[in-house]
Amino acid sequence: MAAQLITMDLLGRGPHTDPCHGCNVLELASVLAGERWSTSPQSVHPALATVAETVNDLLTDDRIRLLVPLAPWLLGTNSADPRIWPAVASACIRTALTSAPGPGQPRLLAELNRAREWLALASSASGGQPGYRARRRDRRWVMDASRPALLVASSADPEAADAALCQALVECINECRRLAGEVAVDPLLPLADCPRRLLVRSRAVWSPGCDWMEPGYELVPTPARAPTVPAQRMPDQHPAAT
Repeated sequence: MAAQLITMDLLGRGPHTDPCHGCNVLELASVLAGERWSTSPQSVHPALATVAETVNDLLTDDRIRLLVPLAPWLLGTNSADPRIWPAVASACIRTALTSAPGPGQPRLLAELNRAREWLALASSASGGQPGYRARRRDRRWVMDASRPALLVASSADPEAADAALCQALVECINECRRLAGEVAVDPLLPLADCPRRLLVRSRAVWSPGCDWMEPGYELVPTPARAPTVPAQRMPDQHPAAT
């Protein structure tokens, strides 16, 4: 029997039970990766996933679709390189520093210094050994520092905030790509070119580390543009331009 075809709306805030209710950028990434339907795809680094989810939920309604062309670039970033954690935190904190009021600057600068010290340690001859691992509490700190930093960046006027949030996610993606030896991307794409919906169909996929199948979905080829091959330009300082 043919798999059910579903029109999946792009993009929405928060998690969704299935594509019938829409998706966020991480759920879209799980479809592109051929993984089970999830807001935590195995192929996306947890630190980057935190940033992508936060930006997804903070963007204004009319610009959230700007993340659609970024979804493919999230894939393949789940490297064991310990430098990714502080590099992602640094990118978020630097973004916040451009929007933070005076009283908030000292705290952000202290957190930026912590991230830079961690990055230096992970990049050093001793820290770069294969046995080096980020501690659980340090990984948790990255999550706890990145989300509030992006929230600070979202406090500017909507247009400037959307531009800053998109740029922060692009910088985090490029940090992951740089540490993996990949070429940086500069995905600027007019909002008018970002699709509003995609056609998907159900498929069963193996659950990671288990011996059973779970629900997954795949894109249905259509004449319309689909984000299977990343486009090479997206939001700059004026993401609303068309």
